[in-house]
Amino acid sequence: MAYLSELLGRTVRDHRGNTLGRLTDLLILPDAKSNYPRVVALALGKEEQPIFFAWLGTEDLAGSTIVLQTHPQTYTETGGEIFLSRDVLDRQVIDIEDHRMVRVNDLELGRIGSDYRLINVDIGGRGLLRRLGVEDLVERVAERMHRQLPNNAVSWSDLSFLPDKGVRVNVPRQSFKELHPADIAEILEDVGPRLAGELISDLGDEQIAETLMELETDFQAELLESFPEERAADIVEEMEPDEAADLLNELDPAKRQAVLDLMEQEEREDVQELLGHQQDTAGGLMTNNYVCVPPGLTVGEALERLRNDPDSREAETIYYVYVLGADEKLLGVCSLSDMVLAQPAAPLAEIMHRDPVYVELNTPREQVLEEISKYNLLAVPVVNQDNQLQGIVTADDALEMILPQEWKVKLPRLFR
Repeated sequence: MAYLSELLGRTVRDHRGNTLGRLTDLLILPDAKSNYPRVVALALGKEEQPIFFAWLGTEDLAGSTIVLQTHPQTYTETGGEIFLSRDVLDRQVIDIEDHRMVRVNDLELGRIGSDYRLINVDIGGRGLLRRLGVEDLVERVAERMHRQLPNNAVSWSDLSFLPDKGVRVNVPRQSFKELHPADIAEILEDVGPRLAGELISDLGDEQIAETLMELETDFQAELLESFPEERAADIVEEMEPDEAADLLNELDPAKRQAVLDLMEQEEREDVQELLGHQQDTAGGLMTNNYVCVPPGLTVGEALERLRNDPDSREAETIYYVYVLGADEKLLGVCSLSDMVLAQPAAPLAEIMHRDPVYVELNTPREQVLEEISKYNLLAVPVVNQDNQLQGIVTADDALEMILPQEWKVKLPRLFR
């Protein structure tokens, strides 16, 4: 094994003992047959104009001087090479376990067959101590204190290399897809919206939508700008209508209209209905994804209707079932728990609350939250002047509106 920090600056000689220069970088090239990219060339001399010599696999990195065992052969770049010192060292990798960005402090190379290959990325303090030349000293002090310096490394095989305008980020793509949207959002906040779009471009539209809903709307808008309009429309379609409306309100009018025009008609109409309301009112907070049933049913009939209604699967919350007349007027509300515990043959009218708490479209957000808090609700219905149900405001959406800015993204989705 050898570490890049220990190799840089070493003298490189040819097979006759002539000095060729000092090592300033190593070039690796991805290999389709191995998860570990192999060293293909040495860079000697000044970083601005280095001289490249091919790495033939017969050399040994173990000594204090690197000696090329055969006649030196110059190396010509193909364009796919990665410069370990220039492109990787001191850059950032994503720590999937802790959902954070961490720094590449050193790189570990190992000999596999006749090749030296990049094996591990050191993201811990050992790498920094090694580069300062005090790793052994600090380790001896730690041993005297009956402590051990931790090794904190990530296998290169778990990472893929992603260049972006000079910024290099290693992204564990498969592991990235398996993360919870809230964890992905936490990582995206670290890298910023410009690079975030590239990191999540391989995810499915639904997973991207769920991730966006964990982020602040201004961040969402900047991130969405990185996608073509057609892909952006597909992503917005997967969002809750109220979240989608908030996001679209952050876009410039031309972009907003372009995305709306590319959305499916049903999703577009749901979002457009919400766009017309002021954001600090119940109408601006509400979602029009809720579950409802007509009057005159038994509890069993109502439950069966919900099971067979595709809209029930799209509802933001299904804790409450709203009973609506033919003209969409709000007649009552049932909690799902009451329905499950009631006898199937019992009339729905016997268990529904005939005088439910509600707010109107122009009710200020502070009053909405007061109603939710006062009556300990998970959601409150929103009606128009004719008592027709327009949507519902969930408790978490109302609470987010008054939390400090730095808390909003961290708020757990307790009610979903």
